[in-house]
Amino acid sequence: MRLPNIAMLVVGGLLVCGGAWGQDSAAAKNSDNSDEIPIEKCDVLPVVRVKIGGGEMRFLLDTGATTILNLRSFASGGTKEIEVSSWSGTAATSAREVRLPELALGSHRLKDLRLPAIDLSPIGKACGGRVDGILGVDLLDKMGVTIDLKRQVASMGPPIEQDARAMYGQMEAHMHHCAEAFGQGAAKELEECFDPEIVLYTPDGEYHGRKQAVEYLQARYMKYAPNLCYRMDLRDAKSFGDALWYSYEYEITAPQEHVVGHGMSMCRKDSSGKWVILNLHNSLKAPDAEAGVAKNR
Repeated sequence: MRLPNIAMLVVGGLLVCGGAWGQDSAAAKNSDNSDEIPIEKCDVLPVVRVKIGGGEMRFLLDTGATTILNLRSFASGGTKEIEVSSWSGTAATSAREVRLPELALGSHRLKDLRLPAIDLSPIGKACGGRVDGILGVDLLDKMGVTIDLKRQVASMGPPIEQDARAMYGQMEAHMHHCAEAFGQGAAKELEECFDPEIVLYTPDGEYHGRKQAVEYLQARYMKYAPNLCYRMDLRDAKSFGDALWYSYEYEITAPQEHVVGHGMSMCRKDSSGKWVILNLHNSLKAPDAEAGVAKNR
């Protein structure tokens, strides 16, 4: 099976492709670099409007607290009991944990959040308005929010997630040939996809530099080319200047290999605009290298 022509990712210490985020890069390019969210008031308390599940909710701004939801505003959602730990030990509470598929403040979006929820109705009664939650320092920091009480606005930095998506799209466009090189067993071309000082961490050992990395890939996986089958799930990506970090889970099947695991990788764009891989770090979840496993799947 030939490798699909999709973006370069890492699976079990080898290059694979996946277009997990490339299609979203255009939207990221069209987003504003910054925006300002009006700060409203509930009596004297600062409030902003956030979007959750397609609806708009009112959250208090509190840089001295962590984010918490009003249990009454999320009573219909899927929740589970949680515990709160303190200096006096761990005890069952009336709080719950609520999973939010997405929370949006302006152009910033945070996905798959799990937040505690308690009854905040006394706060709403005290200030004379609806309060659906408290937006605390943990999420404010993730979104790069600056609060200006004088101007009554919350200033937003560039959306970190969208920046990562745009960068991932650039990497995808420039590195699909690396996946082709791997599938064809073209070691020399694949070597150029690595930084000269690349460090490759695998369950089989640690490899430093292009030569060691490629020699390992040849001996471990490229001998099966093009009879390789990959499945992977991109979990997260972050951008740091000209570097891109991402994590993933993977499965690889070859004539005598079946490997399942998770890993992390970092790439960077050099001064000439070329993308190279800085490091790969992969571990196994459920290794099964018995001969013939792949044939029986």
